[in-house]
Amino acid sequence: MVEFGGFSAFFVALVAAAAAVAIVERLYARRNERRLLREGAEEVAPWVFRLMVPVYVAIFPAAVAEHFVLTPRPPLALAIVMVALFLLAKGLKIWAILSLGDLWTMRVILPRSLRVVTGGPYRHLRHPNYVAVVFEVTALPLAGGAFITAAAGGLLFLGLLWARVHTEETALLACPGYADAMGSRRRFLPGGGR
Repeated sequence: MVEFGGFSAFFVALVAAAAAVAIVERLYARRNERRLLREGAEEVAPWVFRLMVPVYVAIFPAAVAEHFVLTPRPPLALAIVMVALFLLAKGLKIWAILSLGDLWTMRVILPRSLRVVTGGPYRHLRHPNYVAVVFEVTALPLAGGAFITAAAGGLLFLGLLWARVHTEETALLACPGYADAMGSRRRFLPGGGR
């Protein structure tokens, strides 16, 4: 019989809160996407986003299901570190969203006149939002001991993210100004170079 109390209640609440925040993020992104498209922006590789959504969404219920079915309680130290890592990832993502403002989208949408953002976390790397999402989709399941969900979801998401970064950067680097402003920044880790 599955016990629901203490740590399990905390983990379910954490996943529910993360899902609620993800919904708010999606609504904000969709508003920006619609406006940008009305203004003549162009979407790049929409198929990538269509594949990423089900993987991202499935991680939430899969983590909870695995927590109850296979591993009801991870080691406390691991749970604490993963909750902290998840919260740090959310903080980085919020910083990226605030830095991009009305340019932040979940789909890859290039405005007619690209305004390159070089402040906030973009001062240090090209894709802080993607770094945050990778840590989100792995740390959240691991916080509940859902090792299979973290590994499978993380690997699937990473593969799709690789395709997204490749198509997005091909389009962005073709835009005047982007290569000059961002070309010397690393993609995922602070420092110089690619």
